Amino acid sequence: MYKLYNVKAWGSLCIHFMLEEMEIPYTNIWMTPAQVSEPEFRDISPLGYIPALGLSDGSALFESAAIVTFLVTAHADKGLSPPPGTPEFGEFLAWLHFMSTNLYPAINMGDHGNIYARNADDQAFIASKSAEQSQALWAIIEKRLASEGPWLMGEHFSALDVYAFMLSLWNKPGETALLEKFPAVARLVARLRSRPELLAALEAHGVSSPRS
Repeated sequence: MYKLYNVKAWGSLCIHFMLEEMEIPYTNIWMTPAQVSEPEFRDISPLGYIPALGLSDGSALFESAAIVTFLVTAHADKGLSPPPGTPEFGEFLAWLHFMSTNLYPAINMGDHGNIYARNADDQAFIASKSAEQSQALWAIIEKRLASEGPWLMGEHFSALDVYAFMLSLWNKPGETALLEKFPAVARLVARLRSRPELLAALEAHGVSSPRS
C-alpha cells in the first residue's frame, strides 16, 4: 500500500486526487509545513518537498512529475495516460514536464520569502516577473486546449488535467483572474470541479471554492 505524504493545499493535491480517481489503496499521512522541514523528512524527500510517495518496499519517491509518471505507468489499466511506450505517451510526458519544470517554478517564484530576493524591492520585482512568465505559459496551455481539447490529451481525460488544475489554484493574483483571462482553461477547471473524487480531495485540502 502506498503512503502519501500530504500537506493541505500543497503540491500533493494532484497525487491525492490521482490515487482517489484510480481507486488505489493508500494511507494518507497529513503533515504540517513545520513537519516537512524536519531533518527526518529529508530521509524521505531530500529537499523536504511535498509530495512524497512511500512504496511497499519501504522506499519513497519524490518530485511530483516523477510520482505522476510512476503511477500512470504502474497502473496503466486505470487510463490516466496514454499507453506507456506509445508516441502519445511521449506527448503526455512532454506536457507534464512543461508544467512541472516551467509553469510550476514560475508560479513559485512569486511566493513571499523567495530565496533569490535580497530585499523587499527584489521580492516585488521577482513577483512581477513571476506573474508575467506564468501568464505566458498559461497562454500556451490555453492554445493547446482551444485547439486540441477539451482535455490536454484531446478527448481523453488524463493526469495532465489534474496537474494543470492544481497549478491553477496557485495563480497570482488568483484563480478567478486566471479563469477570466483563459476560457479554455476555465472550461477544463469546471470539468475537474464536477468530478466527485476531486471534490472530496479539494474539501480535504480546504480549497473547494475558487480562489480570488
